[in-house]
Amino acid sequence: MTRQRQFTAEPIHGGANSRAKRNSFVNGVIMKKIICIILLLSILITALASCKGVTVIEDQTETETETEAVTSETTEKSTADTNVETESVDDGIDHSFDWQYDYDFDYDSGSVGGDYIFNISIAGGHYLILKRNVHTGECTTVCTDPFCEHNSKSCPFYRTTEVVGVGNTVYGYMNDENINRYVFYSYNVDTNEKKNILESKVTISDLYVYKNYVYYKLKDTGFHRYNTITGETEKVTPYWGTFSFLRWGMIIFEQRNKKTGERTFTATDLLGNDPKPFNPQIYMGSNHESAAVADNVQYTKLLKLDRAGNVEKVLVEMCRTPIVVGGNRVYLGPVDDGVPRLYDPKDPSKGTMYSNGDIFILPLDTEESRLLCHVDGVNIIGFSDSHNKLICGDWIGIYISPNYPTSTDKISVYNDMVIVNMKTGEYHISRYIE
Repeated sequence: MTRQRQFTAEPIHGGANSRAKRNSFVNGVIMKKIICIILLLSILITALASCKGVTVIEDQTETETETEAVTSETTEKSTADTNVETESVDDGIDHSFDWQYDYDFDYDSGSVGGDYIFNISIAGGHYLILKRNVHTGECTTVCTDPFCEHNSKSCPFYRTTEVVGVGNTVYGYMNDENINRYVFYSYNVDTNEKKNILESKVTISDLYVYKNYVYYKLKDTGFHRYNTITGETEKVTPYWGTFSFLRWGMIIFEQRNKKTGERTFTATDLLGNDPKPFNPQIYMGSNHESAAVADNVQYTKLLKLDRAGNVEKVLVEMCRTPIVVGGNRVYLGPVDDGVPRLYDPKDPSKGTMYSNGDIFILPLDTEESRLLCHVDGVNIIGFSDSHNKLICGDWIGIYISPNYPTSTDKISVYNDMVIVNMKTGEYHISRYIE
């Protein structure tokens, strides 16, 4: 008889505990497997991350290497460019003026055409405004009152010390320190209309003219520009140095080193903006250089210079008082015999130096000068610092020895002139007769 194992009775009394133990054992095994799997995954992820990190580092290293190569190349290129610029400077040429060689200069004289040149003279110790007809040379006072002495407040132009002309209108200022009144005005000689443009509490000075603009300076705020057509006034941007001259559509400012005396120039637009270094020699085509000759007479030699400032050619061996007007250089011929003379009040045609009467013109875009005209019977003194104010269209005024009055009770200098047409050479002698 085969013995069979009985299982049915045991579950009745002790089956639940047995199942719990088995379940606990199974669960523990499963948990261990899960933990192992998690650990394996963790290790795998770490390994992958480590591998990925190496790859990133290698890529980054390669990128940095490429960047260094580009930077090195850029640096080498920059250094090469710098070396080229340095070599350019070493060629003896100041490249800060390169813009001038490409600049389209306006060679117009900057003067509006009209019938008169205006200037200030001194009569009896007071100022006198004169107008000179460029077509005839006739010279009269701007004040039309035949009985006016021009030396009191009854004269509408009393205390006027400086004038410029635009067309047939004269612009000037009157400064009366006694009553602290300063007036900038215009006066049209055709209509006899006088207009006060500005009444100021500060001094007015330094008139300049360019085409239809008149520039003036106020003591506290600097230069202003008045438009003679529209009547508008604009402030000129300060301050690049001493206001030197208006030419070729620019304002030229001068800077002077007080210790060395060296002069440099800055060019701006007509309102003082966009400053650039300026070299007057470049578009004058030549340079001034004094040359001593026999009998202690000083002349000027006109030289053509290259871009490095070296003498390329002597254009004029000897001349006197050369100036630039528009696109031309105008100058005087030598004295007649080189012998200095003392002034003889009985002979107004004589002066310290007696000119031979030749007036020459040298266009800036050529190298050949020509005789503009020959003036007989007067001693041509030359051009003043204000020569650009003595222009009316194609006409320019050149000072001659003044016709001093014979009376001794007046101190008068009339600043007489010969008025010359710069295109045709036609001229008129203009003297003021009391």
